[in-house]
Amino acid sequence: MDKPQFDALRRPQPGAPPQSTGGADDKTVIQDVDKVLQDGVEAGATDIHFEPLQEILNVRMRVKGSMVQVRDFPEKVRTNVLNRLKVQSGMDITKNRIPQTGFLRKEFGDRKIELYVHVMPSLYGESVVVKLQYKQSATMRISEMGMSAALLTAYRKALGKSSGLYLITGPPGSGKRTTVYGSIMEVIRPDMLAMSFDPIVKYEVPGMIQGKPDERAEYSFAEGIQALMKQEPDVAYIGDITNDADARATIQGAFAKRLVFARMTANDTLNAIQNLLDMGVAPFLLAASLAAVLNQRLIRRLCVNCREPYPVTEDLQKEIGLRLPADGRFYRAKGCGACGGTGYAGSVAIFELYLPSEELNKMIVAKESAQALRQRAQREGLTSLKVDGALKALSGFCSLEDVMNSL
Repeated sequence: MDKPQFDALRRPQPGAPPQSTGGADDKTVIQDVDKVLQDGVEAGATDIHFEPLQEILNVRMRVKGSMVQVRDFPEKVRTNVLNRLKVQSGMDITKNRIPQTGFLRKEFGDRKIELYVHVMPSLYGESVVVKLQYKQSATMRISEMGMSAALLTAYRKALGKSSGLYLITGPPGSGKRTTVYGSIMEVIRPDMLAMSFDPIVKYEVPGMIQGKPDERAEYSFAEGIQALMKQEPDVAYIGDITNDADARATIQGAFAKRLVFARMTANDTLNAIQNLLDMGVAPFLLAASLAAVLNQRLIRRLCVNCREPYPVTEDLQKEIGLRLPADGRFYRAKGCGACGGTGYAGSVAIFELYLPSEELNKMIVAKESAQALRQRAQREGLTSLKVDGALKALSGFCSLEDVMNSL
């Protein structure tokens, strides 16, 4: 990512307080920390990292997927800066040798931001990450997410079922929540009871009852899922499935003839199915409940003003293991004034959609391998992430290199 694009984050802004150069008083620390958070919001950062190094407290933020250097604090005020974050988010500042998690809400102009603060002890002090959640109304539809026409048609058909589990999977930061909410917007109707239970409420859905766990409450996430299901919703959205208790509670909810959406970290669709089985979900329950598994990645979108084409060679096709049009062209990033010299502008998603069939369900019940399931699914029309990514690279949306690096 081109550094000059973010110079405004590093330079003192008009009217901004001076950066600390020595033993700062409390007021200066408060102003400095608030300024860093404000800069993060203005830059659209997803998280801000306060990194304790030997002589400084380094501050970086993640903008459009890349880490950007913002500023640093001298070692002598490091504790004051970190304590400011801990006090704001309700942590115990007397405890600095154990991990802690906190939460706060702040207003920046007319924007209300939720900040999740996580502390971890490290070699030179506590490392802190502030995750920013820009709460907004859910407006994006699945037709706007970049699915191919064939995949979109197939997924919409799957969403037309009256019950079942829809599992949205991928690595962290792959846009799973956005896809979940877009899917919910596709099926929700005024005559339905829709409810959600997610650690982070990123989008507000009109007419949907949305809850989240409280770390101080004396019940587990799985118990929260069970409590939600007792409300008898027609549409239920469950946050990330991370363990066997969450998985069983989610599957039981889907088995009870309702639409259930959930997220899971997984490399691909078949890996997600294997994860559920490894968590102890009964194969027959999974086969009876599963409506669709969608896996995705977010790839940097090439700037259309400066992307450079290059030919598809025989060697390149062998390298990626795909047969492609001989006259096809891939594209690479270059950089221009329109994209700030980065060669990129926004992001594009690639997808893999698994749709269960009678034969695939029989294979799950028989506990056949993920590889066998994949081979059968591909014969039935499954398009892999690699293929979807290569097709988008041929269309000039993204680089083949970024696609391959994401897999």
